[in-house]
Amino acid sequence: MKEQRNARVKQLVRALNRVRRIQKQKIDILCNDILKAHGEFINHLKNFRFAADFFENLLEATTPDSLARCAGEFLTENIEDCSVAVVFITASVPEIHFYSHNSHLEDIPSQLSPCLTAKMVEAVCHSSRVCDSNDLCEMEFFAGPAVLKKISLAAIGLNNSGPALGMLLLYRPADCPFSKTELTQVSSITKGLSTAVKAMHGKTTCDNYA
Repeated sequence: MKEQRNARVKQLVRALNRVRRIQKQKIDILCNDILKAHGEFINHLKNFRFAADFFENLLEATTPDSLARCAGEFLTENIEDCSVAVVFITASVPEIHFYSHNSHLEDIPSQLSPCLTAKMVEAVCHSSRVCDSNDLCEMEFFAGPAVLKKISLAAIGLNNSGPALGMLLLYRPADCPFSKTELTQVSSITKGLSTAVKAMHGKTTCDNYA
């Protein structure tokens, strides 16, 4: 009888331990899900704040040039060590504005400008994604190996599901590629910026006919 009771107790202990392990696993999964959701929520708030600050900054823009300046200066100040080419398409011709605080990249604008054609801007816009240097090379972005070894690139189109209006070309030293978080933040402003570009071009056209 004593042996039977001991065996029964051991079975109950094993069953209890099994239940505890299962509960612990469920709690661990729940905690991980909560932490993941919390992290995603924080990132969402950061992206929202980034976009809100950007659009508040755009309120100062009254011309296409000042719109490019507001966008370029905001990105160079809010994305670490970021330089940017803001490209707007006007009458099928790219208007290119460079902004940078990195003195080591002063030669980059002159090397990138010939590559930023209307055809390439269209290709970036039609891709509907963030394009890296490999994507750009497939779009006939012939900047040369020396340039591509020196900088990390990311291009995001401005078209808002319509005609190509321009693009943002981000670049910085090659040893510091852009993170997914940074590119998500920049992507969060492109639709609003596209709308502003379109409205600004419409205003300029009306002013020309006035």
